[in-house]
Amino acid sequence: MIRTTSVPKNLRLARSLPLVVAAMAAVLSLGATAHAGNIVSDPGFESAGGGNTYYAAQSIDGGSWIVGGGASTVYIDNLDPYVYDGNNSANLTAFTAYASSSLYQNLTTVVGQLYSVNFWANSDSPNTLSLTENGLAISGLPGSVADNGFPDQVDPLGNSSLFVEYSGLFVATSTTTDLMFTAYANPTLAELEAGDGSVVIDDVNVSPTPEPGSIVLMLTGIVGLGLLIGRKRLGLSLSSGSMPA
Repeated sequence: MIRTTSVPKNLRLARSLPLVVAAMAAVLSLGATAHAGNIVSDPGFESAGGGNTYYAAQSIDGGSWIVGGGASTVYIDNLDPYVYDGNNSANLTAFTAYASSSLYQNLTTVVGQLYSVNFWANSDSPNTLSLTENGLAISGLPGSVADNGFPDQVDPLGNSSLFVEYSGLFVATSTTTDLMFTAYANPTLAELEAGDGSVVIDDVNVSPTPEPGSIVLMLTGIVGLGLLIGRKRLGLSLSSGSMPA
């Protein structure tokens, strides 16, 4: 005779809860890995001297960010309209219109690891801006940044909302990676006379990101946990003499 009683549904769910929690933990782990910590030191240039100008081969903040060679000149802007977040930003072309200027940082990286890069930028003139790692262009980034201008300095309304976020990816080929911004401002004569010609960056982030293979392995594990939960529930139901609800 087939028994009609079964393990209560809430009891079956309680017994499978640890596996559900494990599956959810795996999902959260995947998300956490995708947004792992920023490996850039002084990402918002807050350790630099606001209102100061730095020249080729000088560090703006005691060793993290270094001005490139040639005619490179970097001004640490601390006027609210020229800052995206915090108190400072790096103005790469404030005093070098019609000449390239660069700023770089040496990062510790893992060979073969995929990294995501994002930063905020704005300009008040036509420009070019490149971001390279060990001399190689980072994929996914445009060749220039938005020319949105900056709010009126006479009546600043706080940090500018006209900055645009840019994102890219690269795979590390060395245990050390030189992350370098290079900018060129090309203002019209009228813009130059008005004091324009700034290309400004702020809040630089470089974080390790799961590679596709790692994501597949993680998702396979989650599916496996789901199947195991289903089999466990089926086993409990059959052992009680009834079909699962």
